[in-house]
Amino acid sequence: MAKKARTSQGFSRIQHRMQGVTAVTDRHRHLFSNVTDLLIRIPGGTHRHTFQGITNTTENHRHAYSGTTGPAINGQGANHFHRFRIMTQVANGHRHVITGRTTVPMLINGVMSHGLIIEKVKRVKVK
Repeated sequence: MAKKARTSQGFSRIQHRMQGVTAVTDRHRHLFSNVTDLLIRIPGGTHRHTFQGITNTTENHRHAYSGTTGPAINGQGANHFHRFRIMTQVANGHRHVITGRTTVPMLINGVMSHGLIIEKVKRVKVK
């Protein structure tokens, strides 16, 4: 099940990767890539995720985007995914459509400190 589990050493959380190419507008498109953010539980025993990002730069501009995925498809387990469809923010006088589906879940392990996720800590001796 997709939930954040706190332990004394850190936490585990489920996220999905989202990547692809925007729809063509003004004879060009942009690449996008991000991972989902917050998990939002919804009635019926399923959930959605928030997401946000910035496209790559094409023709001297880029677009910010944010949204919420659709509900989980294919259950709640290791093979579930989400669909998404949003419009980017306006840049250079136009917007693009971003649409697709997430990957299956990835388990992210780490330690949270002041809102940052530290995925690996290496101890070194100071001489």
